[in-house]
Amino acid sequence: MLDKFIEYMKNESMSENTYKSYASDVKLFQKYYEDSYGEKLENLTHPDISMYKSYLLNQNISVATINRKLSALKLYNQFLIKENIQKDIVIKEKDFIKIQKPITKKKLPTNDDIRKLKHYSSKDTKNAKRDFCFICMLIYGGFRESELVKIKITDIRLDDRFINVIGKGNKFRQVIINNSMYDAIQDYLEERKEMNIKNPYLFIGQKNKNTLKPLNRNFCNRQLEKYKDICNIKGKLNPHLLRDFFCSNALHNAGYTIEQVANQAGHSSLNTTRIYLHTDDEDLLTLSNKL
Repeated sequence: MLDKFIEYMKNESMSENTYKSYASDVKLFQKYYEDSYGEKLENLTHPDISMYKSYLLNQNISVATINRKLSALKLYNQFLIKENIQKDIVIKEKDFIKIQKPITKKKLPTNDDIRKLKHYSSKDTKNAKRDFCFICMLIYGGFRESELVKIKITDIRLDDRFINVIGKGNKFRQVIINNSMYDAIQDYLEERKEMNIKNPYLFIGQKNKNTLKPLNRNFCNRQLEKYKDICNIKGKLNPHLLRDFFCSNALHNAGYTIEQVANQAGHSSLNTTRIYLHTDDEDLLTLSNKL
């Protein structure tokens, strides 16, 4: 049954990390159920879910982890209904534990960090045009790493100034190409033409140069780790932080509306975008000291 559940999640276009995590959560619940009651799990009931939630809380499992496990079981519940094994959804929204969002935002790269990233990536001895294009698209496009590595050359409408993107949840959007992205993409595409590469994806490396496959998403993290060291950037640096930088920069400095940022970043809810309206720790401390 678990294998069929995994196939169900794949057909729902869930990422590999997500469906593996959900499958593991369901497997753990099955073990808990069998250990507790000496019988195999057939369907889900609300009392069993409530007792499991209490059990997890008593095990000092974090609230975020418990909510993720409940999300996995809710999806499994939907799967069981599809398989005609049970009729009703037994996990309700009220079963999830509400978490108050922190009012302060995470530490983002500074403008100096961004300048260094652009400077040093453009000077790379082997892949300057590719790496500079890669950095610019993260900074000014707000792409997820899984989206970036799957962009094909045919997705790029350079003259029309947008890129077609299939994002999280198989949702389509068009990301605007600003002047910095335009120049970087144009230079890299010209270099690619000279190399006579047949791979349809925009970003290529040694492993996929002679294939028709995209780079693994880990390429993004490896590149940023490399430039983090070169630029001597303190703290963390990963694709999601540059995506956060894009959203925050668009709202606070470029004058985007919340709706425009949500559209460009592919947020399914405006509540996700509103996080970037939060103030810095230092600003909040100043306000707090006025009390």
